[in-house]
Amino acid sequence: MPVIRDGKVVSHRTSYSGALSLGSPAQDFRVVFDTGSGHLVLPSSACKNQTCLEHHQYDISHSVTATAINVNGESCLREEELCDLVTIGYGTGRVKGYFVRDQMCLGNDSQACIEVSAVMGDEMSDHPFRSFRFDGVLGLGLKKLSAAPEFNFLNRLMDVESITEFQFGVFLASGAQSADHSEIAMGGYNSKRLLTPLKWAPVAKVSLGHWQVKIKEVKIAGRTLDLCQDGSCHGIVDTGTSHLGIPRSNLDEFMTTLSVENNGHAASCTEVPAPEVELVLESFTLSLGPQHYMRPMPLEKGVNLTGNGISPNSSIVDSRNNESALAFAQAAVVAAQDGKTAKVMSGTCTPRLMPVNFPEPLGPKLFILGEPVLHRYYTVFDWKAEAIGFGLSDTDQNRQYLHRLQGVEQGLAEEEVAFVQVVVTVRLQRKAMV
Repeated sequence: MPVIRDGKVVSHRTSYSGALSLGSPAQDFRVVFDTGSGHLVLPSSACKNQTCLEHHQYDISHSVTATAINVNGESCLREEELCDLVTIGYGTGRVKGYFVRDQMCLGNDSQACIEVSAVMGDEMSDHPFRSFRFDGVLGLGLKKLSAAPEFNFLNRLMDVESITEFQFGVFLASGAQSADHSEIAMGGYNSKRLLTPLKWAPVAKVSLGHWQVKIKEVKIAGRTLDLCQDGSCHGIVDTGTSHLGIPRSNLDEFMTTLSVENNGHAASCTEVPAPEVELVLESFTLSLGPQHYMRPMPLEKGVNLTGNGISPNSSIVDSRNNESALAFAQAAVVAAQDGKTAKVMSGTCTPRLMPVNFPEPLGPKLFILGEPVLHRYYTVFDWKAEAIGFGLSDTDQNRQYLHRLQGVEQGLAEEEVAFVQVVVTVRLQRKAMV
């Protein structure tokens, strides 16, 4: 989808989503498979704002297997407005709604079904939901990101199927013009998508609920930066984030170092000579070149590059109507936006970066490893081992890289989107027992 400013296409929005159904008979949706959050969220038929009306909406009254529930899993009487109200804040966007238990089927396979607990969105923010064609989000984060264990899809899968080992693999093609097709493999991974063997990194800070890894060093053009010397750098591997997230205090350094002038010598900014970025993990290194992190289109003089970024409180699950937690997260977002609009010169090639401003315990030195990393590396998430595997994806881009060829076209740039879950509040609305 083109992004137009002053009558000119300056970039494109791209999203990665897949099919699932909820209810009996099945109601079909497209969702982002998001490792950065912990709930299945779909727009409800009760939602009347324009954002919801432009998408497929879930109607609880049309499903014979649906039950409205509270956060504790007990059924509730929605017509009497006694159901618990949940608010989920993402890095970009927010949803308010109610809980439901129903049958969900992945893809177009009516046999790949499981009973799940989900969130019916009665209010959904315009950004990013109105900007894209997907309807909702299927959170694939760890248990601590969910309002209760039964709302965590992976945890629910473990219980229902009585299994203890589970992996899923994510392959992201480079864009709509790529001959490759993106996919997510459940219950294992697709070895045909790998050019190199997987290298594994243990999940750090498991208790916080994110798929994150420890980053020992960050290098640009072979030079080690100072920011990770105290050992506190980490990176969340997030399939729902469109950019490479950088700690806010270091964003200017990254932007200045990685931005270069095109001057018309390359057809795309992904082809310009620019520094390599290296993220040194505990036993191996993830490396990104300009073909992975650059916006393909150079920005002309007078065009502003504005990043909303990710500035949340750490994930909060509150069953006591803690509105102050949400207010804190919203205030942090607003504060981080101040002074973040940077004017760029004509022909400047700029990286797809977004500022991240998490406080402790997740931050402050937190990276978000979004699409620029996932385009290059096939990524496997291991639930039992609590580890993440990375191997070069079998893409044209990587095949040419391995043969030391130049001029690989990365694809289309997107606006910043981050489904890193930042806050969850639940308002208990049950009447006291007499």
